[in-house]
Amino acid sequence: MNLAKKIKRLRQAAGLTPKQLAEQCSVPRYQISQWESGQAVPSADQLHILADIFNVSPAEFQDTEVFLNSEAAEEMPSLIEMNQKRQFRQQRQGWIAAAIVCLILAAGIGTLQLVSWIIVYPRGWEYIADWINPLLNLMLVGALTFSGSVFIKKTALRKIGAGAALLLTIGFSLQLQQALQQHPTTISLSENGRFWVVVKQDRNSGEASLCRSRYLLYRREQEAFPYPVEGKMKLQWLADDVCTITYRTTDYSVHQQIATFGDRGNPISYHNPISSISGEWSAAETAGTEWKIMTDREGIHLEKDGLQEDYAYSDCVPFGTLALALCREGQPQWSLVLGDDGILNEQDLFVEGQLILCPVAMQPTQPMNFVRNAPLPEVSFSESPEFSAEEAEVMLIEAMRQTIQTDPQLQQELPEGTMKLQTRSTDPVWLSLLTLTQQAEAYRVNGVDVRMKITSVQRLAGTAEDQLLEVKTAEWAVSPGNQGAGPTGEAFAMTYRIRLMQGQEAVLAAVIHTLTDGTTGLKLTEDEPILPKNELSHSFVSGAYDTTYMYVSRRSPAQALQFLLEQDFAEKTAVISEDGQQALLEEKGNQTLWLLYDGISEDRQNYRFWLVRCEGPDWKHSDGQIWSEGEYTVAIREKA
Repeated sequence: MNLAKKIKRLRQAAGLTPKQLAEQCSVPRYQISQWESGQAVPSADQLHILADIFNVSPAEFQDTEVFLNSEAAEEMPSLIEMNQKRQFRQQRQGWIAAAIVCLILAAGIGTLQLVSWIIVYPRGWEYIADWINPLLNLMLVGALTFSGSVFIKKTALRKIGAGAALLLTIGFSLQLQQALQQHPTTISLSENGRFWVVVKQDRNSGEASLCRSRYLLYRREQEAFPYPVEGKMKLQWLADDVCTITYRTTDYSVHQQIATFGDRGNPISYHNPISSISGEWSAAETAGTEWKIMTDREGIHLEKDGLQEDYAYSDCVPFGTLALALCREGQPQWSLVLGDDGILNEQDLFVEGQLILCPVAMQPTQPMNFVRNAPLPEVSFSESPEFSAEEAEVMLIEAMRQTIQTDPQLQQELPEGTMKLQTRSTDPVWLSLLTLTQQAEAYRVNGVDVRMKITSVQRLAGTAEDQLLEVKTAEWAVSPGNQGAGPTGEAFAMTYRIRLMQGQEAVLAAVIHTLTDGTTGLKLTEDEPILPKNELSHSFVSGAYDTTYMYVSRRSPAQALQFLLEQDFAEKTAVISEDGQQALLEEKGNQTLWLLYDGISEDRQNYRFWLVRCEGPDWKHSDGQIWSEGEYTVAIREKA
């Protein structure tokens, strides 16, 4: 077989067209036609390329007739050249393997970024450090660029890819530099490795926030620092679950934030650390000086060699249930921590452990350990301080934060004054509706119906992780009447402040006392009020009637529901609730259709009912996915 036929046979066996073979050999198409027709002969270098393309040895072409009487025979590759070619193929196989590894790496990074953008970010979480996102993007661009340079044959496509990669690399490099310089993240790990302190910082504004971490990769803002941070911070673990964060502000004053993660007693209840340390304490180890800590009804007293520092309860700032900052004119002087070797007894007194006292300063400080030097007091001073409304608010917020940290799914008992919202929704209107409905159900008045409609919701402070909402409502309270009396009622407007903390698949909520502002630990925002767009932003709480209607011409709500089912929904098989005020009409997949008693109408002549379809077993567990399918009225008095 001559060379021309062999080239054509190998090309056809490889499934290549003359044009494709010409592109891979970097020659004009007509030259392939000349080789296959015998009008021209490939050079030795071109034979090497053909052998590599067809995955054969250059010697494959030696047995052809053309090499017997042609100049190409004089250019046949030597054994050394053949060995070099073999080494080149081996190197290329190595590059191909490396390119495959880069593609796998790029797929992993791309999947992580996609999951973060679609699932993680909407839930309020972000990467634990701002530089992680641009670094991952740089790694993704680098991996794709390398694999593309190996697999892409066309020079034009290579150039386009290289140019795009260069632009992306410059952009992501600038983002990485900005993140490292302007948005540093301080991360500290406790000695036992169980807890992480993550502090997010903005050097331009000085704002800093203490964050929660999850999966060692993500963070979510938990609490904003009350003062702007200037320069570096000092982090010091005083216990395995307590870390102090000391920093300077723009006016060079020193302040402190304390991160607490654990509890020394029942983690589902909140206690004030001030009351836990009631009594007298002395330094466990002294070096020529006598230190004492005394707690009484006046406050906390530190004594050293006869000199005493007094801190009233108003000067003691609690952090969780484990730590206090003892302040003088608003400046922290000492950190006081319940050591992790102790517990709380039944009277909530800290026993069998040491107190840790540490001075507040930017330079290194040495903590001191204290032990009780007197019998336990018969009663604690838990009720001795007369807490103001503001102090009570601080204690409530700290209790909520402690609960979120120790029990993010809110499966255990909740702090007094709080409630659990079983929802995955982050819609402020829906969360407000659930909170106020649950509160109304807890404080329902016998025989008084309450229908509430939300008119506006405005975020006053915080983020979706921890926020304060101002909720305005229009409400209608009606007494159905009894013993011959007709319904009576009145309309009124209300304003509530609601504190919400996001847990896992649930939200911890509290309605804030009217004498406080509820912004403890939060940064004020300038969000515009949200105006509900439909009638679904309302709820009804029945007065739980336990009286008997005294004249037969009048229907009860349960009788009105039965009448409506017979008149308008006879084709439906209704499952009526025990109180007779709601009926399940239909179940399709995860959707349910309900007919709900919705209170007495404003004209006080009719019962109102609401036909609602929801995603889930009922409207309260629909995450706000509810649709109104009509309203119905039934006359209170039966027609003669």
